[in-house]
Amino acid sequence: PYAPEQTMLGRPVPPDRVRAAQVAEAAQVLRHLWSGERTTFDGEHFQLRAAHGFNRPEVPPPIVVGGWGPRMAGIAGRHADGFNTQAGHPQLTAFAEIARREHAASGRNPDDFLLTVFAGLSEPYVRADGSARAALEQKGVDRLILLTTPPYYLEEIREAGRMLAT
Repeated sequence: PYAPEQTMLGRPVPPDRVRAAQVAEAAQVLRHLWSGERTTFDGEHFQLRAAHGFNRPEVPPPIVVGGWGPRMAGIAGRHADGFNTQAGHPQLTAFAEIARREHAASGRNPDDFLLTVFAGLSEPYVRADGSARAALEQKGVDRLILLTTPPYYLEEIREAGRMLAT
């Protein structure tokens, strides 16, 4: 959990290492809850006691961990199904390598690991033939998430849609 989100919710902001450990445990808790069985989990930050009643997804959604550094990339690789970070992050290639290596070390296929990035609606990312999109593909990015923030300019969004469609 990002510190600003914790603050907005009126929660204390634990140190980075504690928040990272919480993310790792949260991924494990989700898998327990999605099992469809009564489940118990005894973690440092989360506990479940014969928890049940949660719908078992036919296909569990991927757990994607967001982060800005190698520690979160490693946690994502070990405990999640994907990692999300900024498209222009200078260490994106290193993060992908860390996450996929940790994913493989956990006994899972690194090719199944999902690497996603986010960027604004800028032309280099919106154009299908843009060099920025090609560079992301070369770095192993599976999905580009385009963001816009308020105020929402509908014409800008429409233009991005037109560029993406061509």
